[in-house]
Amino acid sequence: MEKAEQFAGKAPPLNRAEQEAINALFPAYIFRRSRTSEIWTTCCRKHMVVQDEDMMVTTPERNFLTVMWEPHQREPKNRYQDSPKPTVQCPLCGKMVIMKELRYSGGRDNLSRYRRAVVLRWYRGALWARAYDCAKHYSRDKGYSLTGEPKIKLVGVYRFKPGLAEATTRDWYWDQPFMSVERQDGPLTKGKWHIHGPFTANADYGIGYDVIGLDEIQESPFRYCCAADFRLSGSRLLEFLTACCFYPRQIEMLMKAGMEDVVTDLVNRGVKHAAVINWDEPNPSKAFGLSRQDMKTFLSTNRDIQILELRKRLKGRVPLTQCVEWMRNGLNIQKTFSAAKKWNLPPEKLIRYLDGYVGCAQYGGMSSLGSALRFWEDYLTAAEAMGYQLHRENVLLPRNLGAAHDEATKKHQAKLARERAAQQREWERQRKAAQAEHDRQVRLAEEKYEERRLKLEKKYGFAMSGYVIRAPLGKDEILTEARKLQHCVGGYADRHVQGKTTILFMRKVKKPDEPWLTIEMNGNKLVQIHGFKNEGVHTTKGRFAPDPREVYREFLDTWLDWLEKGSRRNKQGNPKLPKKKGAAA
Repeated sequence: MEKAEQFAGKAPPLNRAEQEAINALFPAYIFRRSRTSEIWTTCCRKHMVVQDEDMMVTTPERNFLTVMWEPHQREPKNRYQDSPKPTVQCPLCGKMVIMKELRYSGGRDNLSRYRRAVVLRWYRGALWARAYDCAKHYSRDKGYSLTGEPKIKLVGVYRFKPGLAEATTRDWYWDQPFMSVERQDGPLTKGKWHIHGPFTANADYGIGYDVIGLDEIQESPFRYCCAADFRLSGSRLLEFLTACCFYPRQIEMLMKAGMEDVVTDLVNRGVKHAAVINWDEPNPSKAFGLSRQDMKTFLSTNRDIQILELRKRLKGRVPLTQCVEWMRNGLNIQKTFSAAKKWNLPPEKLIRYLDGYVGCAQYGGMSSLGSALRFWEDYLTAAEAMGYQLHRENVLLPRNLGAAHDEATKKHQAKLARERAAQQREWERQRKAAQAEHDRQVRLAEEKYEERRLKLEKKYGFAMSGYVIRAPLGKDEILTEARKLQHCVGGYADRHVQGKTTILFMRKVKKPDEPWLTIEMNGNKLVQIHGFKNEGVHTTKGRFAPDPREVYREFLDTWLDWLEKGSRRNKQGNPKLPKKKGAAA
């Protein structure tokens, strides 16, 4: 098998005319240095010094004064925006150009232009196509010339002959070799071409390429395929030429018949519409399986391939003229035939039935066969839900579809309303049951916690010197404590209620219900004690609030000592404080 590099080396090199054509794809600039009266033209790639004003005026058809006086045109800041429009003629070749003053252009690092081109050439008995990635950089700082040739890279080589299409491509990276040679040596099978055009990823987004040498096709066997009329020639031309290698007369026939959509399906998606088109037959009537009269009728329409598909699916039981009329009335073939199959109806019978309601004044929604089908299916949905005997034809296809639709819909909506009401009642019943169960669980939890709270009060409850320590009344009180003091004790609420930790409140005797300090205990050990924002507020002196453990040390130490001694109480239930060391017996 021929190697890719060898195959690519057989392609014709660019000649001067093709190089000029590639250069003409780029925007034309004139760079000017007013200080030295120099100009550089990118269109004709010339550099000259304008020194003699008389020469500028008297030179035939050369308006140098206009060039020297034309204002500088700035490039957009966003490179994806359009370039400025040409405003002046090149004094050397007469082409409209964009004027640039060099002292305003800086290094021109942002002034680069990119184009993609496919160049065609009839060469050595084959039609060759060469795909180029082209660029122009207008910056002398990087070694580029203001008047130089475009930088081009050959990224794809294609060769087309009757019955054979070959191609090799490579990545856009400059140092990458050509990959293997792909060949299409037979007609399309399984809806997939082996040959793909260059820049395919961009073509899918509508970014095509410029074609140079399209007239070269006239020298090839594909001269009658109407390539110049193919509307996707700027992005799918090479796939089109691949199809022409195997179906030249058929494509010619379809293009001249105005059926470019069929050709587009073949080129883009590999869809041949083989059910209605015989691709082995170049004669239009025989290819479509139509009589001369039907062919004449078909060509007088919009030439929609779906007309032939409808006729084919109806197996010729309906005249072509009727198929044309139905398609004009907005028939959806796929949905209509699916509905006919579902309800065991002959398709033509269903279409005729629906066609009788198109444009019905009383039911304005039936403006086409498609909308009439939706109207009929709405009726069937309601009728089926109401248990209508749809196996009976007079019920399936009622004499007055509009009246039957309204009646069935009204009954169905009433049924749905009753079902929704029943469902709402059931939801309400379930909600109340769930709420009752929740309330029961809350009561049980509260009762269980009350037992724990009494034990906590017996063990930890303490009052002295105007301060009191008590257990929370419940989960809600802990959450209130967290909200008012703005600390994290709220996360301990469930654990406290479940007995996994112990939370206590330290309050002032005069304000027993006002959150002040919160305590966490582990048995008789004080784990932490915090007040508002965990003492994370500044005082008037600019310091953090002092640690409550230090401020109330005497009270807390007395309480903790009492706990260590077993939380003894007198007959009245008040804490029995231990005697201080050194006190009289």
